[in-house]
Amino acid sequence: MPDFVVYILYAVTVGVVVFLSMKLGKYVDIIDAKSNISGAFIGAVMLAAVTSLPELFTSLSAVWIVGESSFVIGNILGSNLINLAFMGAIMLAFTKKFKFAKFSKSYYASLFVGMGMYALVALGLFLGQYLRIGWFTAVSPLILVLYVLFLKKLPKSAESEGEKVEDDMTLRTAVIRFIICAVLLIGTSIAMTYLTDIVAELLKLGKTFAGALFLGIATSLPELISSITLCARGNFNASAGNFIGSNVFNFTILFVADMFSFGKAANVYVLNPESVCLLIFGEIAVIAAFCMLCIKNRTKSNGVGTLIGAQVCNAVPPVLYVLFLLLTTGVIGGFLI
Repeated sequence: MPDFVVYILYAVTVGVVVFLSMKLGKYVDIIDAKSNISGAFIGAVMLAAVTSLPELFTSLSAVWIVGESSFVIGNILGSNLINLAFMGAIMLAFTKKFKFAKFSKSYYASLFVGMGMYALVALGLFLGQYLRIGWFTAVSPLILVLYVLFLKKLPKSAESEGEKVEDDMTLRTAVIRFIICAVLLIGTSIAMTYLTDIVAELLKLGKTFAGALFLGIATSLPELISSITLCARGNFNASAGNFIGSNVFNFTILFVADMFSFGKAANVYVLNPESVCLLIFGEIAVIAAFCMLCIKNRTKSNGVGTLIGAQVCNAVPPVLYVLFLLLTTGVIGGFLI
């Protein structure tokens, strides 16, 4: 297959993901407005799980089909970092509407869980060889346990009356279309894994870096596009829940990939400079997001000072992701190549 055909196919696959993501953002906003389900639950579980389907199926494909377990850690940690980078960038882009945004208190717990997940991944990266149980690492079941505890703390019913949306679509129709888009995302996710492997070979890139760049960005597009749609509608709460919930959910993909790696002698916790960099920057980005929520929710005023403080925090994750790319490609320092 000619090189240019591979690049075209990759671009088309990304385009399909963008289209489906825009539809998902619309349908979840309708479900949020026309149901009695908490916006935090919809964003952090329903939308997060669906928009994380690309990460799930690309990771499973990486282990079982492509045979590149190094893709997994780069995909997950790369997706999580860029998710928060996207969230920060979107909040910066919608500054006028963001000034009046408030967020669910349940997100504090979500971000604390995220910090805990990073700590568990650090154990897997640095001590994984001593924590092996058969074909998997003992850290993986702990990640699942932490996620289950996270779900139990989320509010299931609406915290306030749903926002009005000018759309004649019924709740039933929105749910059906939501499910159809979710299924279509699975197919594009598997195709994306194949294409990423080929592109990595063509460009002679490391597997972890390729996972963080081509899979990380592409599989985060559902979160990006659906959240842009939500923020354009003024629904910052569900948008933040999408990103934060997706990040927590993404960690469980490490559990799934590790459990399904039997017979492959594959270790998904691959320790290398790129994974360590993603780990450190990801933890800092989570802390920045937590500070942003504290500033927006714990101050009574929507004044300039509050807005500036929150937006400074929002700027941190995008800067960190750009820094990761510069370090990895050798533009700065060159110690990661």
